[in-house]
Amino acid sequence: MAHAQEAHVSPMAPDDPVIKSVSIAGPGKFRRSVITRDQFHSLTGKERWGLYWHQTYWSPGAAFSNTARAVGAKLNDEPTEWGTGMEGYSKRLANRFARSAIRESITAVGSAALNYDVRYVKCDCKGIFPRIGHSIAWNFLTLNRNGNTVLNAPRIGGAFAAEFIGNTWMPTGYNTAGDAMRSGSMQLGLRSLFNVVREFAPRKKAK
Repeated sequence: MAHAQEAHVSPMAPDDPVIKSVSIAGPGKFRRSVITRDQFHSLTGKERWGLYWHQTYWSPGAAFSNTARAVGAKLNDEPTEWGTGMEGYSKRLANRFARSAIRESITAVGSAALNYDVRYVKCDCKGIFPRIGHSIAWNFLTLNRNGNTVLNAPRIGGAFAAEFIGNTWMPTGYNTAGDAMRSGSMQLGLRSLFNVVREFAPRKKAK
């Protein structure tokens, strides 16, 4: 991926401080989808596309979440119609990855339409508990094109919409609205935990 090397000033606010640009994520390098506020810049279409592929198919958080939830479903034998053994686990894993792809696609499209950021923004604060609180809150917040904090409606909506859509291929008894709401809430919770990991990961210096 090319690096944005020139500092620039927002055309909407010419007197604003200069904002640093940062490189975007490549496969396996999840810290590059993490920024600090002074590294913020409004994403280009090319950057959004690269981040979409990274967060959907290469993100350690997505891989861990999908794998862990598939293992949990297998151990609980849910749904029972999918059986046990590797075949049953494969179906459960495919189910989770399909929902993940739908979730990230909805989030990406919604964020692009609203010009919202899709990266995690580290806390400027100090101390363990303030940073943990920030990482949990940032699952529900993001930055708009001007760098202002806003409710991350695409992320929240995508988490629940993906579960309702995924329920369409589930057996009877595992496809209720309650199931979708619980699963969506669980997904947001797991992402909050991943944000904690990203918050405390070593900072990558801007180039």
